[in-house]
Amino acid sequence: MDCGSDAYAASVLERYGYYRLSGYWHLYRERPSDPKDRFDQENREVRLDTFVPGTKLSHVVTMYEFDQELRSRLSDVLSTVEISIRFFLGHRLGKANAFAHRNPELLGATREKETSLLSHIWAKVRWRNSLPQREPTKAYREWLTEYDRHEKRARDGFVFHFRKKYGPHLPIWVATEVMSFGVISNLYPLMRQSDQEILAARFQVHAADGRGDRRALANWLNNLRHVRNICAHYGRLWNRTFDVLIDVPGEARKDGGHYLSRLADRNINNKLYGVLLILRHLLQSIAPDRFDVVDITDFIHAKSQDGHFSMGQLGFPDGWQSDPIWDRNFMLDRAPMLAASLLDRAESYTAPQAREALTSAVVKPSETPRTPEQEAAAKRTAQKNLLRTYLRFDVVIEIKVGQTKYYPKFQFRDGAIINALAEFNKTLTARCTSTERVQVSAALLDWWQTPHPALPKSSTGSNQSPCDLLLSESESSFSTLISTTDAMSTFVVPDPR
Repeated sequence: MDCGSDAYAASVLERYGYYRLSGYWHLYRERPSDPKDRFDQENREVRLDTFVPGTKLSHVVTMYEFDQELRSRLSDVLSTVEISIRFFLGHRLGKANAFAHRNPELLGATREKETSLLSHIWAKVRWRNSLPQREPTKAYREWLTEYDRHEKRARDGFVFHFRKKYGPHLPIWVATEVMSFGVISNLYPLMRQSDQEILAARFQVHAADGRGDRRALANWLNNLRHVRNICAHYGRLWNRTFDVLIDVPGEARKDGGHYLSRLADRNINNKLYGVLLILRHLLQSIAPDRFDVVDITDFIHAKSQDGHFSMGQLGFPDGWQSDPIWDRNFMLDRAPMLAASLLDRAESYTAPQAREALTSAVVKPSETPRTPEQEAAAKRTAQKNLLRTYLRFDVVIEIKVGQTKYYPKFQFRDGAIINALAEFNKTLTARCTSTERVQVSAALLDWWQTPHPALPKSSTGSNQSPCDLLLSESESSFSTLISTTDAMSTFVVPDPR
């Protein structure tokens, strides 16, 4: 290798270090002339201690400085994604309980408690009608141990404030701020499946059936955690094969023309291009007006023109620039993200849960006696038809995320929809013409949940929303108050554009 002057070589080694630079000159080392000697017994590539003629230390330094700039740019994007994940995960869990992360039952991170065979038989005999005992999963116990270490180390001013208010432990919306990205990424798969799917759908990571692909998002978070750690420790990104392979979401696996289907390529899903692909996709759901990831690809492409490296060394496939996701005008559909955000605002039933809640559904009479099983089936049919009727007449708010449908719980009482609520939903929905269903649902939820100054004050003297009033008044009184205060005039019809 041409190292230039002794002074130059010494300054380079002092500034960057021998072993850090060695990762960049590795490809410049010669390979054995005999092909059979080019890989060892473990199939690892063999490189000699001699260099390819023409190799210069200045080229190696150029590669190192390129990689340094690449790490800096990538770290900025990773920070944006990490902050967003922290917020949405904490917000989702916080809807259930301020300390949901410390409650494995709320997370769904429990399993049936293991007992001896004799104890199991005795428990069944003694507690015939009781539920089996449950305990936290091993994964949750390990996660909590790691999180507790982070919580105990936290010394920021806001931490002391919340400890004074809540006690020794931090509520979830504060806890996420003291968690490392690794702790965050390990908390996500401990959440209830429905919550995981809602978060995945928010970021438009879809399974083949249209639901949120929780396994793919969990894998992506683990991959980004790995890449973030490399950047934080000044590791090499150029020509690196990452340890965590990136999963293809089910939707993209099913549709070979989907831009994320490239992640099925083993030359992409463990290289930087795969990381940039998922970051570009996630940023579309977080800050769609930012082009940081596109700027990074432009930066890499411009530097590759100097001839020191090829785009393929970072996993860029031939024709990558023709993929629509790299177009600066590329936009994801906003509807799934809006729908997922609505579920953070209102506790909701899934469609099966909503049908089950409609206990007032009337079963059609039968000319012949029904068995108990037939009667139960007829009841389920009646409940299903009743929900369909509500939908047909636009009296119920429905939120669709992928192929899963949700219904805010406040709409139901005593086994049926609240009649007064149904009338207002129908009237307000009729004002929305040529508008997507999710926008109508958002507008309705806004109206129901926004405090109105003309409505009667609460017992504490604060303004009440129509939803608050509905819980405290009879239906007839509620309807009268909404009409006399002209509260419906505050409904904002969504822009159909």
